[in-house]
Amino acid sequence: MCLAVGAVLAIAAPLACRAERPAHLAGGGAGAGETETPGARVLSPYFANMTVEKNVPVPMRDGVTLRADVYRPSSPGRFPTLVYRTPYGKDDLVESGSEPTIVRAARAGYAVVAQDVRGRYHSEGEFRPYHQEGKDGYDTIEWAAAQPWSNGRVGTFGLSYPGAVQWLAAMESPPHLVSIFPAMTFDTGRHFFYFGGGFNHDWMRWILLTIAPDVRQRKGLRGAVTEKEAQSEWDRLKWQWENYLPLHNFPVLRDIAPWYYEWLEHPDDGPYWDFADVTKAYPKIAVPALNFSAWYDSNYGPLGAIGNFNGMREKGATDLARRGQRLILGPWDHGDPSEHEIKVGELEFGPNMTFDYYGLVIRWHDRWLKEMRNGIDEGPPVRIFVMGDNVWRTENEWPLKRTRYVPYYLHSRGRANTAAGDGRLSVEGPAGADESPDHYAYEPWRPVAIENFEKMGPYDRTKIHNRQDVLVYSTEPLAEDVEVTGPITAHLWAASSATDTDFCFMLYDVYPDDRAYNLAPNEAGFIRARYRTSESAPEWLTPNEPTEIIIDSMVTSNVFKKGHRIRIDITSSRFPSFDRNPNTGEPFGTSSRLITARQTLLHDTAHPSRVILPIIPRGSQGP
Repeated sequence: MCLAVGAVLAIAAPLACRAERPAHLAGGGAGAGETETPGARVLSPYFANMTVEKNVPVPMRDGVTLRADVYRPSSPGRFPTLVYRTPYGKDDLVESGSEPTIVRAARAGYAVVAQDVRGRYHSEGEFRPYHQEGKDGYDTIEWAAAQPWSNGRVGTFGLSYPGAVQWLAAMESPPHLVSIFPAMTFDTGRHFFYFGGGFNHDWMRWILLTIAPDVRQRKGLRGAVTEKEAQSEWDRLKWQWENYLPLHNFPVLRDIAPWYYEWLEHPDDGPYWDFADVTKAYPKIAVPALNFSAWYDSNYGPLGAIGNFNGMREKGATDLARRGQRLILGPWDHGDPSEHEIKVGELEFGPNMTFDYYGLVIRWHDRWLKEMRNGIDEGPPVRIFVMGDNVWRTENEWPLKRTRYVPYYLHSRGRANTAAGDGRLSVEGPAGADESPDHYAYEPWRPVAIENFEKMGPYDRTKIHNRQDVLVYSTEPLAEDVEVTGPITAHLWAASSATDTDFCFMLYDVYPDDRAYNLAPNEAGFIRARYRTSESAPEWLTPNEPTEIIIDSMVTSNVFKKGHRIRIDITSSRFPSFDRNPNTGEPFGTSSRLITARQTLLHDTAHPSRVILPIIPRGSQGP
C-alpha cells in the first residue's frame, strides 16, 4: 500500500480483539515462571480503534526532514508517546509483524512514532551510522512532545540499532524524555566496532545485507536493491568477500559505506569514538532505563547492558535515574525473545525461557509515562536466567556479592592440542616439572572458522577441538553441580614469534557424551596482543618473550551439572567474527601478506596460566 505524505488511516481492531483484553494489558510477567511483583496486575486502558498517519515530516535542527509513521488511539485526547527509530525501514514494521510493540502500545493508550533515521528510506540526509543519532533523537523526541496528540511525556524502545539510538539521544538530555527501554545494545564502541582491539568483521555482512539495498536505490548504484537479492548475492560471494585483503582496499563498499573505511582507519581507542561512548555521558542522563540483553546476544549486548546498568546506578544525573535502572539477562540470542520458543541454537532451555518482551516494554513505560504503580520498578533490580538449572532468579547487583572467584589452572605435559590431547583444567596450581609448555602454529590463511557464524546461540563445537591449532583444557567429570555466574577472566602466559598476533578463549559445557557447547557469543574472549595493556596505546610483542595476556570480555550464568566437564579452548583466530591478524605488525587493514605465528602457552609455577571462574555456592541465597 502506497500512501501520500501525511495520509491518515483509521483502523478498527478485529472483532476478536474487541471481545477480550490482550494479556499484556492485564499486567503480565517478565518471564514465564516468575513470581509476580506487587501491583503487577494494574491494568492499562484498552483502545480498540487506531489512527495511523504515514510519512509525517519531522524537521531536524539543520533543515533535514526525517519521516515517521504515527500510530495512536482514534479517541480524542493527548497520549503519552513512544518513539522508535530504525535504519531498517518503518513501512512494514506492523504488516510484517517485526515490531508488535507498536500496535500493542497504541491499543494500550500510547501515541507511537516510528521513524526512518537520517538517510534511510523515506528520510532525507546522509546516513552515517550512529553519528547523528544523538541530535536527531533529541529533535524527534522534542517534536513528538509538542504534537497535539501528545501529553508531553515521551519514552523510547527498540532493540539493536533501535536500542542504541535511545542511549545516544539520552546523552543529549532532551527535557521531555521520561524513560527508555534500550535492548541488546552497547555501552562503548570499544565493545562494538572493535572487541579487544580486533575489528568486528561482521560489519561487512551487516552493511551488504541490510544497508546496501536502500543505498543503491537512493544513489542509482548497480547491484542488489532488495533484501532477497542481497541475501542471494551474499550466499554466493561471502567467502570471497570475507577473505579479501587488504581490508582497506575492499572495493565493494566504497560507494555504499564510505564510513566503513573511516572505522578501519581508527583501530585505536581515542576521541574519534566519542560519538558512540555512552560511558562518558552517564552524568548527563536523567532517565530510568530497563537494560535488556541475553547470554547469546552479540557480545556487545550483555557487556553493554551490564555496563550501562552499573554506570548509571553509580553516575546517573539524578537520584531517580540512578534508582530507576533495571537489568534483565536471558538465554536468548540477538533478537526479540519469543513467547513460544524454548530452544536457542542447539539447546532447549525449557518453558521458563518463553517471554512476553512486548508486554514488558509497555509495562515499563506504563510505570514512568503513566505513573502506574505496577511493581516493575520494585524489588531486586537484576533478573537473570540461570542456564543448566533453566530458571529465572532475581539479584540485588551484578556481579553477585556472594561470588567466589576461583582460579582454574591450565595443565599439560606439552600436548594440549585437540580434545584428545593431555590438557587439563584444575583448581590445583602448577606442579613444576610436569608442566611443559604447549605450542601451536597460527596460520592466518587457514583460520579457525566458526561454524554457524551467521547464527547465534550454543552449538556443539567439537569439530573445532579436533584442530591442532586449538589448545583444549578440560576438568574431570564434576562430582557435583557447579554454578558459574558472572564475569570470566583468562590470564594467559603466552609467547609468539610475531610482534603482533591474536589470542582468544571460549568457555564450554561438555556433556557426558562429549558434546561441547559454547557458553558465550562468538565475539567474547578475544584480544589483539598489541592492545593487551591499552586499547589507545598499542604495544608490540617482543618475539618469543613470555608475557601475561589478560582477556576479560566474557559473562555468563550456567550450572555445570554433575558428570559434565568445564572446558576452555585457546587459539589465535575466530573467523569471520574477527578479521584475521596477519602477524606482520603492519598498520591495521593494510596488509595482504600473511605469515605464520608460532605460539607458546606456558603454565608452570612462574607462569600460572588460568581462567578465573565466578563460582556461586550452591544453596546460597540471593535477595
